[in-house]
Amino acid sequence: MGDNIFDKKELADLSYKVDITSGVHEKIEELSKRAHPIAQEAYENRKKMKDALEQTAINTAETNTRLQKVVENQNAYIDLLKEQLTTQQQQLENNEKQLTILKNIFASGEDGVAVEKEIMKLIKSQIDSNHPLWDYVKDKGGDIAVTGLIYGSPIIYGAIKTYLATKGLILP
Repeated sequence: MGDNIFDKKELADLSYKVDITSGVHEKIEELSKRAHPIAQEAYENRKKMKDALEQTAINTAETNTRLQKVVENQNAYIDLLKEQLTTQQQQLENNEKQLTILKNIFASGEDGVAVEKEIMKLIKSQIDSNHPLWDYVKDKGGDIAVTGLIYGSPIIYGAIKTYLATKGLILP
């Protein structure tokens, strides 16, 4: 057995053994004991972060809902203001038309006399000969406005209202 290379060499003594895992195991235990609180703290921090994010999402959803309601209310208010503006514009146009009609009615002295005569006719048509204003209306014409005001204001108003209605002006 001359070809065997182990024949000539002295074999190493392998009777002594070293337990390399015992130190590693102790180190792992020590690191595990130190890492556990750190891992626990990291877990708690992640949990707090998750809870905070969830609460933020809830708050954001509530805020969005409230803001949507505010926007809806503001839109409704804007619509109401637009309606009021439209109504006011229509009233202004109507008032301008009425003013134009009144200016046209009372533009000249001749027209004023014609208006007065027309109003007197309307007053005569609303009262009879027993009414206290009859004597004033029958002959006096415009004096009725001063003398018979106490008795005749509702009738004068009615006559003027009727006259203006024929011209397109509607009084309350």
